[in-house]
Amino acid sequence: MTHSPERTGTAGTMGTTGTTGMPGALSHRQVLTAISGLLLASLLAALDQTIVSTAMRTIADQLHGQTVQAWAITGYLVSSTIAMPFYGKLSDIYGRKPLYLAAIAVFILGSAACGMSTSMEALAVSRVVQGLGGAGLMSLPTAVIADMVPVRERARYFTYAASAWVVAGLLGPLVGGYFASARSLLGTDGWRWAFLINIPLGLLALLTVYRSLRLRHRRVDHRLDFGGAAALTLGLVPLLIVVERGTAWGWGSANAIVLYALSAVGLVSFLVIERRIGARAMLPLALFGRGGIGLPVAVNFTTGVGMLGTVTAFPLYLQLVQGRSATDAGLFVLPLMIGAILAQGFSGKVIKATGHFKPLAIAGSGSMAGALLLMATVDAVTPWWANALLALWTGLGIGMAITVITLAIQNAAPHGDLGAANGAGGMVRQLGGTFGVAALLSILFSVTSARMGAVLRDAGPGDPFRRALADPAVLADPANRALVDLVNAGNGTGINLDDVSFLSRLDPRLARPLLDSFATGAHWMFLVAGLILAAGFAMTWFLKDLGVTADQKP
Repeated sequence: MTHSPERTGTAGTMGTTGTTGMPGALSHRQVLTAISGLLLASLLAALDQTIVSTAMRTIADQLHGQTVQAWAITGYLVSSTIAMPFYGKLSDIYGRKPLYLAAIAVFILGSAACGMSTSMEALAVSRVVQGLGGAGLMSLPTAVIADMVPVRERARYFTYAASAWVVAGLLGPLVGGYFASARSLLGTDGWRWAFLINIPLGLLALLTVYRSLRLRHRRVDHRLDFGGAAALTLGLVPLLIVVERGTAWGWGSANAIVLYALSAVGLVSFLVIERRIGARAMLPLALFGRGGIGLPVAVNFTTGVGMLGTVTAFPLYLQLVQGRSATDAGLFVLPLMIGAILAQGFSGKVIKATGHFKPLAIAGSGSMAGALLLMATVDAVTPWWANALLALWTGLGIGMAITVITLAIQNAAPHGDLGAANGAGGMVRQLGGTFGVAALLSILFSVTSARMGAVLRDAGPGDPFRRALADPAVLADPANRALVDLVNAGNGTGINLDDVSFLSRLDPRLARPLLDSFATGAHWMFLVAGLILAAGFAMTWFLKDLGVTADQKP
């Protein structure tokens, strides 16, 4: 069996690509034309997540499935995470373009199924299919750019792909809110268009990619690693499910223990199979033994914690601790996204000028760790501008870290395994985000619950909280009744944290210790996240900065 290197072409009939000005090189305009479909598909994937997350509550109401709506979110997350390495490996064998076209087609089919769902269970299954397509839309663009553009130029085009998430962050909530509030659009329930809108956009992306993207590929002929694929799926799916549902079930519950055992069997089997198969494996283990790949992939895990964890946890802190509306809290994600785009553009210029990325990796990971550790000091009276600066600072770190870690992985991987390495990096970052969100939210609510119980029990007779409990006006207000009954029954830990909308209706004297409890939980949440990022920061100092020459080709 011989692995033949893949050669890339242009958007037309040009030969092997290189830097602009070299024989066969692509101009900036030609590269943008060639990847225009990829950028459109990236926007499609980003918009889908922001639109659906905004409309999900209405969707669950319409389908009478509030209690199972989490599975519609979990299904997409699990399938998209699992599918990333498969897209990477299969694109090494069959080429990037066929796999990207397949990903768009699967995403369209999944979106159509979601839009026609008549129950929450059917929607959850359809979201699994949609996630299988979304994985390719999210993971393949950087590999395609690597095929077309020299190493020093790649960060510039990564920025274009990342900008799709900024646009989605601006438009998604507005579009999702419009669809959710509309009773009917073109004779169909308004919420269904949160999914059906993907069909015309997806078809446009499919046509654009088919017509504009020209990549030469020399197929690598070997059998597919079905055993490794099945073992990896068995290893990760139960683990992702328990991570998503562990807080509700209990981390030591019977459900969780069974899933831990299944995951252990799958992961051990995966390692045995991949070691036996060698280079033909879905994720060749030898790839991670190469200098410059294993460590960046590990750093990617901590980057995922910082990226997805912050995007989830920071708006939640603003709502729970500072009492801001969901809309206001969502706006604070924009400085984070803007910071990420600015940092990616800056990183591209530095790498193009110097050919080195390790200093940027150190600066990016250090910025993320510092910002999250500083978030552990915020409280209910932190001004809005300070929160915005923290979000911007975090975004700057994310932008630098994601760009340079991706380049580090690509630069160290053999070109025949670039897709596999790229897919593994994306999968691990997604796993980091999934584990990070679950762990951080678990810390937030467990610390908050314990703190609430202690505060309510220990409040003395002269405490404003106790005086409020004896105030006839407070007792007469129905909004305070449930909390008063719990406290009088000595059950302060029985407060339902699944729905905290009651806090905004409470008497301020009753709400204060509860908000302080949430602040304590948020402090611990950001502290743990900062320490995880600090570990990633420490690892970046040991990265191998292989360097890239000005004319290094893909």
